[in-house]
Amino acid sequence: MSKHRRQKGESKKALSRQNARWLVSITSMLILLLAGWLLYDSMEEDTDLSAIGQGKNVVVQVHDPG
Repeated sequence: MSKHRRQKGESKKALSRQNARWLVSITSMLILLLAGWLLYDSMEEDTDLSAIGQGKNVVVQVHDPG
């Protein structure tokens, strides 16, 4: 982030509130990205049928309604 010049009338309290808003915004974006990645990863695991049987030959019945 760039350094801000202190304008007339802008107090330290206002600057700390602005910094807190930036911190909350960045943190929430990171949480959303992490949640999306975890959702994608878990969906990919559910469709990976090679994980069933751990390398041994097994019979699998798949119901595909679509």
